[in-house]
Amino acid sequence: MGTTTLAPGLSRKLKKVLECRTDTPDVLASLNTLSSFYSENTPQSRRNLRSTIEKRGLSINLEFLEASQAAQEALDRVEDEVGALASSCDKIAVALSSCTATTGDIIATTERLKQELNVTTQRQQIVSCFLRDYQLSNQEISALRELELNENFFKALSHVQEIHANCKLLLRTHHQRAGLELMDMMAVYQEGAYERLCRWVQAECRRLGDSDNPEVSDLLKTAVRCLKERPVLFKYCAEEVANMRHNALFRRFISALTRGGPGGMPRPIEVHAHDPLRYVGDMLGWLHQALASERELVFLLLDPDAAVDTVPATNQFSRSPESDSRKTESDLTFVMDRIFEGVCRPFKVRVEQVLQSQSSLIISYKLSNTLEFYSHTISDFLGRETALSDTLWTLKDAAQKTFFDILKTRGEKLLRYPPLVAVDLSPPPAVREGVSLLLEIVETHNSMMLPTLGKNPAFGPVISALLDPIIKICEQAAEAHKSKGAGHSSRRSRLSSDLGQFSKSPVDALLSNSSSAPSSQVFFSHLFPSV
Repeated sequence: MGTTTLAPGLSRKLKKVLECRTDTPDVLASLNTLSSFYSENTPQSRRNLRSTIEKRGLSINLEFLEASQAAQEALDRVEDEVGALASSCDKIAVALSSCTATTGDIIATTERLKQELNVTTQRQQIVSCFLRDYQLSNQEISALRELELNENFFKALSHVQEIHANCKLLLRTHHQRAGLELMDMMAVYQEGAYERLCRWVQAECRRLGDSDNPEVSDLLKTAVRCLKERPVLFKYCAEEVANMRHNALFRRFISALTRGGPGGMPRPIEVHAHDPLRYVGDMLGWLHQALASERELVFLLLDPDAAVDTVPATNQFSRSPESDSRKTESDLTFVMDRIFEGVCRPFKVRVEQVLQSQSSLIISYKLSNTLEFYSHTISDFLGRETALSDTLWTLKDAAQKTFFDILKTRGEKLLRYPPLVAVDLSPPPAVREGVSLLLEIVETHNSMMLPTLGKNPAFGPVISALLDPIIKICEQAAEAHKSKGAGHSSRRSRLSSDLGQFSKSPVDALLSNSSSAPSSQVFFSHLFPSV
């Protein structure tokens, strides 16, 4: 049987079909799609398979075109709008190009004005700072010239001082002329303000003199602080305070002496003029109380920054710097001295009257101790060189002189009329009276008030003045008794053995030791061994 030879084209197609793999994903997907519209497997259908597939593809494309028609129309509209926008932008660009050409001068002018504005703003800030540091505002000038002082006045005055200090710095630069002119201007404002301030403070201080218990306002304290910058004006105000309080204290002292307190309570001091100790003690107590209140007022007014307490003035001032302490101490001492200067004379006259009419030894000694205590106490507060302290020390010396004059008179009288010696050698009444008086004086001395910084007054002169006359008359009696003979001596020894209480008396002890020690010291050591 012979072999049939295929045409070359058919052979290639057949070979291609045989080599095609039907299990690939593409072939399987194609067959799966084909099965969706290829329903009948007939010869006619197989012959028309190609056309069927093409029709299917054509229908799908038509469906795609129909579905994308709206998008195409939208894109066409967007294209038209973009074209219109591009046309508008071209028109704007052309307009901007023409405007840039025509407004170049305006832009340059604007840039120049902006730079000038920055420079002007900087200059304005500099001028504002200069005016703030070197000029007063209209409100501050008005505050400095107003009749009534308030907080704005002190703020303006403080600003004037700051400007004056800034002008000193300005003098170190090349603006010396401006600094001098500004300094002169501020000096005029400053001096005028200080003069008004001084007059206002003086007027306020006059009002303080009308009240017994004045209150110092915060505004007055501030004014005094400011016046300390002008020592001369501050001194004028201090003198005004001193004069006003001087008169007020004098009136109060006379009123306390003669009229007493409101409604008669407390009673007038002169009601107790018959009792020297209470009379003088009440006057001293009133002065001491007034000293404390006036000192507090003066400190609050003239030195408001200092703490006021009850310590002596010397200790008070030692807390401050040395220069400020001396200046403040001098000012306050001057004011306090002036305030209490007026009461010195009426107080001194009354105490001298008491001392002149005084004949009691004990009372005069107690007066001397009381005056000495208050002399130390008030000198610690006011200082030794003040009028009141000098008055007190003078009166203390006068009281001591009165006391010793009474002692001297008593001793001279005792020596002029010596007592007779008793037969039993018992102490004469004059000796007993002297010893009793000495005991009372010792008790008074031990219970006396002592100043905080003072020393215990010397007691030796008192003992000597009291005992020396007694010891002299005892020595004279002893000499007279020895000259009577041995008979009297034996009788004296028998009496002394019978009366043991007299053999141990201080007079006998004094007579037995009169040759070995000073008489007043020996007698005092036997009477008061613990003193």
